Amino acid sequence: MRTLSLLLYSAVAGFAQGPVSDAHTLEALLSEVHQLRIALERSNGIAPRIQIAVERLKLQQEQVARTARELADLRRELDGNRSNLTRMQQHLQSVENAESQETDLARKRDLGDALKMAKLENEQVEKSLQQLQLHEGELAGQMQSEQSRLTELNDRLDQIERALNVQ
Repeated sequence: MRTLSLLLYSAVAGFAQGPVSDAHTLEALLSEVHQLRIALERSNGIAPRIQIAVERLKLQQEQVARTARELADLRRELDGNRSNLTRMQQHLQSVENAESQETDLARKRDLGDALKMAKLENEQVEKSLQQLQLHEGELAGQMQSEQSRLTELNDRLDQIERALNVQ
């Protein structure tokens, strides 16, 4: 805007000093002012689009980070459940072995009850593990989708940047 004022002042000063034959200079200055106006209009039109794209990019980055944290937490939980399941299966196996080797009927009955409980717990942990694995698949898909959106937004910003460099 300051440049525009300076150019207009120069044009008026030049017009006041020069003869009518300086019409060519005045026409060149007016053309330059017109080009500056077009550049300013273009800049004013692009700035809000850039701001919107940058804000969307920030929000999408936050969403990707949030989904990544959720996926990492879920995978830690899955790892814990898998190791818990392994321990439970080992315990189940040892109770089965102890029950099959036990000769005392009361003790064998107690081990049979413990074996039933261990099998129930084992089934519950397996079901829980299956549900967590399904949720992991869903989250992994969501993560991929969120990253695709982030890539699209980055591409859009790159396009705007290239458009600005061309002009």
